[in-house]
Amino acid sequence: MYCDKCRLVASLVMCLTVCSLCYAQQPTYSEEEVKRFNQLTTGYPPDTTEQYWERILGLEQLLADYPNTFLKGDIAVKLLNYYQQVTDDPHLLIELAKKMLALRMYAHGAYEAAAQVLVDKQVRSDKVLLYAQSALKEALQKQEKWKNYGKRELFCRDLLARTYQLVGQHDQAVAEMKTVIRGWQTRQDLGDLEPASRQASVDRAKTDLLRIYIEQKAWSQAYELASELLLTSVIRRDVARLWGQAYVGKFGSGVGMSQAYAAAKTGWDMQVIQRVENERISRPAPTFAVQKLNGAKITSADLQGRAMVVTFWAGWCSPCIEELPYLQKLKEQFDEQNVEFLAVNIDQDDSGRRDMVASFRQQSAPDLTFALGDLNMRKAFGSSEIPYTCIIDQDGQIRYERKGLGADFSVAMAHQLQWVLGEN
Repeated sequence: MYCDKCRLVASLVMCLTVCSLCYAQQPTYSEEEVKRFNQLTTGYPPDTTEQYWERILGLEQLLADYPNTFLKGDIAVKLLNYYQQVTDDPHLLIELAKKMLALRMYAHGAYEAAAQVLVDKQVRSDKVLLYAQSALKEALQKQEKWKNYGKRELFCRDLLARTYQLVGQHDQAVAEMKTVIRGWQTRQDLGDLEPASRQASVDRAKTDLLRIYIEQKAWSQAYELASELLLTSVIRRDVARLWGQAYVGKFGSGVGMSQAYAAAKTGWDMQVIQRVENERISRPAPTFAVQKLNGAKITSADLQGRAMVVTFWAGWCSPCIEELPYLQKLKEQFDEQNVEFLAVNIDQDDSGRRDMVASFRQQSAPDLTFALGDLNMRKAFGSSEIPYTCIIDQDGQIRYERKGLGADFSVAMAHQLQWVLGEN
């Protein structure tokens, strides 16, 4: 007896096989095909396994109704992505990847998409390595032709490094990941990459290298890199946990871990404080008027006599999104003092912007005042980068500013804000 899911898998493989046999035939094209495909693939991602199954069944029925649809390659990509959400079966995922590549072999990013799914699912197979190598080869060819493909090349090298680690080729994994780190640090062919985004990419690659060291039990290298990331990384997710693993691996137990962490953190904080005290400034802040989420206006005149922390951010900017929870904690730290925290969004697409900003507020920083601004307001503050954050004193003078996030954000901002409040 076969279970329902097994029958669905068999049905899917049959549908895709039929599509492959029909590949040489004239593809069909109709508004109905496009409409059904869009209904099953656009909008917000599914929230539950049941919703993924509904989309899978819908796409499979679309293939059954239109076996030679011009969308069959796109359907194959979506089915691979959706099935990874409902199963860990390596055989099925490899079969889906093979079918997808048979239809989309020459499509942009097909090998990368296949390798990404299989690596994320920890599928150990020579096919995974072949796909990752093919993805990098494609990226290098694009880079040679267009000269501005360096960012995609580094993404593919990162993927290849994790694939090497997955299949047990550890030395190649380390070498490839070090190439990725150097690339994010030094290459100039990465497009319009702001310093904050470049640093975030460096730290993500270093964190991937740290995971490789830990899996290899290369404890000295792991602890050295983990200690660096613990203090300097702008990407904080998992860093403390990985540092703890490296500490235990190097020293044999967790005894003394808290003292080691406290000593390292204290030393780092003192370095930050000494540096930012030399970065204090004093220049008039521009006047402004922005709209809050409830439609009410707020102006610089309304906030006269109060210290302010003003940040400019956008929903597409990863460092901006990561900064918001730090500002929330800073707000809580200074909650009893007369400080206004103003988060000014500068996304240019007004379609759904208010809802997007409200969502980030709810998730990351419910106590900040969120407002809708524009690029001209950011320019008036003298910054071309985001996140841009400044402290304005009670007399309307900008006393400290910073561009990007940085691992020292919380320590630096708290120290400088306390100084501004104490000075007045």
